[in-house]
Amino acid sequence: MALAQAGCERIANTPLPFVYSLLVFRTSVVYCLLSPLGLIDAAGWLTPVFTAIIAYVFFGLSEVTEELEHPFGDTGNSLPLDAMCRAVEIALVPRLGLPAPEPMKPIGDLLT
Repeated sequence: MALAQAGCERIANTPLPFVYSLLVFRTSVVYCLLSPLGLIDAAGWLTPVFTAIIAYVFFGLSEVTEELEHPFGDTGNSLPLDAMCRAVEIALVPRLGLPAPEPMKPIGDLLT
């Protein structure tokens, strides 16, 4: 258990280098700026629509990776560590002869 905790602490305390996110952002911008040149013959007047869809996907994935960079935070997409600890407590407390606590309930559709 201590080994798993040490691994999680390393994940939580190791930031993603800024260069990686900058490289992904700049590559996405260059690709979105150059994609109309490659699509103009095939798509014609729908080129801006296809380019907008491509840009939405690339920049959406960039935002998702920014959100997932912090799995132990307090945001809605973070791991529900309190609920996970309570589940372990519920499983272990009866072996000690104590009553099991209630499982954690979501607060405003967010399980912490």
